[in-house]
Formats: sequence, C-alpha cells, structure tokens
Amino acid sequence: MNYHPTAKLAIRIALVGALAYSFWLPYSFFGVLPLFTFSNDYAAAEDAKAAERRGSAPAAVKILDDDIVGDGKIFASAEELAEARKDWVWCGFCHYTAADAPHRIGPNLNSIIGRRVGSKTKYFYTVSFREAAAAGKVWSEESIDAFLANPTQLYPGNRMRYAPVTDPEKRKRILKYLKAFS
Repeated sequence: MNYHPTAKLAIRIALVGALAYSFWLPYSFFGVLPLFTFSNDYAAAEDAKAAERRGSAPAAVKILDDDIVGDGKIFASAEELAEARKDWVWCGFCHYTAADAPHRIGPNLNSIIGRRVGSKTKYFYTVSFREAAAAGKVWSEESIDAFLANPTQLYPGNRMRYAPVTDPEKRKRILKYLKAFS
C-alpha cells in the first residue's frame, strides 16, 4: 500500500511522540529517575541533600509482633494488630516499613515519626517534600494524620495516588502501625 508522504510523516511523528511519552510517564507518575540521567551524579547530589536534610533522624527499627502486642504496648491484642495490618495493605503497595527494606514507589516509612520530611536517602522526593525538608519540618503523628486525610493539601504535587483516608479510626490504626516501626 502506498501512503501519502504527509501521512508517513504524521505517523512517524506520532510514533516518536508516543515513545518519548512512554519514557516520561514513569517519571511523572511514579517519580522514578528519568532515563536521560545516565550517570549517578544526579542521584549522588540528591543523596547529599537528603543527608543534610536528615539531620538527626532516628535509627532504623526492626520489630517482632511480640514487641508491639500486649498490655502497655502499641496494640492491645493480636486482633487489633490484624485490623491495622488490613488497613495498611493499600499503603504497603507503595511503602515498606521494614528497617532494611528498600524503597518502593514511595519511600520506606521505617522510623517516620520524628524524622524530617523528605529525608530518606536514595529516594527522589517531589519539590513540596524537598521544600518542607529545607524548612526543617518533621513528621509527627498529627502531620501524618493530616497528610493521610488530605495528601494534596498538605504537600501539593506529591506522587501519592491513593485516595485520602477519610475515616479517622482507620487513620488511627495506620498511625499505630507506623508508630510500631518508629
């Protein structure tokens, strides 16, 4: 079949545009480093900034269920922990909480309470998180609760794609779960 030269050009431009968009899409949606960053200079510069922002962040914590369930502990019963884990399932698609775990789409949240905002190394934070880190903001239970209630209001332009958690009891359980790892 013989195509008109203008049609061939339009198809080629569309294909090049689709290819370029496919390289940009993961960066825009998930925040992965762009493909055009061929060296580690960019990541090293971000790590240096993160180290400066981190300051005196708490050390990573490894826990067992027995450490957090029981009288006077974070969870009163194994059932309460199970309910919190059920609430955490959606968060767990993007975040790890284990001390030695890497980042997923979102940063590892181990020891988040009391840590400076945007301070985890080897994670590419959005501008709003980097600005908060530069301002010295720290994650508290109240700020995490506010973030879960409305992520786009507290830090506009962040990459959290999950809908706001409108149920205050669910937010409390998620906070308790995070507190167990802080």
